[in-house]
Amino acid sequence: MTYQLTIEPLGATIDVEEGQTLLDAALRQGIYIPHACGHGLCGTCKVQVSDGEVDHGAANPFALLEMERDDGKTLACCATLQSDATIEADIDDEPDAQIIPMRDFEATVARIEQLTPTIKALHLRLNQPIRYQAGQYVQVQIPGVEGGRAFSIANAPQAGGQSSEIELNVRRVPGGAGTTWLHESLNVGDRLQLTGPYGRFLCAARPPCRWCSWPAARACRVRAP
Repeated sequence: MTYQLTIEPLGATIDVEEGQTLLDAALRQGIYIPHACGHGLCGTCKVQVSDGEVDHGAANPFALLEMERDDGKTLACCATLQSDATIEADIDDEPDAQIIPMRDFEATVARIEQLTPTIKALHLRLNQPIRYQAGQYVQVQIPGVEGGRAFSIANAPQAGGQSSEIELNVRRVPGGAGTTWLHESLNVGDRLQLTGPYGRFLCAARPPCRWCSWPAARACRVRAP
């Protein structure tokens, strides 16, 4: 079953599959709703349901208070639709952000570099080009580890703003199941599932930045001359 979700103040209406979260549906249509943890813990993706019914899912009771639920608020990262609905989201107008739908990718490990004793560079060849802006990240699925792990894309996009191969710099976190697996078990030729792009930590340099080749960088610590 498919429901329709209208997102204000954009006035955009998108299809949402049964069981699909509001956040996932929006991102797959290139609509950015502010979010952080993605697991109902932080409350960053809180939206107002002005019409329709939702299931709050696994929203943490401290991130979404009972009184907020009664007032029609929900967390987009774990809420699913039970009918057609309309939500009001705190969406900032970011003129430098491109509309890029989130997609699923299969990646083959082309090369692994040991950059430091605790950091490895993973060069991943994708089954289809990924379009992204400098500063965005992907979520990598790791065998035996619940939930994805987020890693920034280290290389600049190629001509046209997309790349068929991306580089992820992975620092091993002591006791971290995800980074330990990537450091100890991942080999050249292995395949990974990943999703992206995510995030709005963007470099929109003017004049074009000589480091990342992107058109002064708002968030970048390296300033274009």
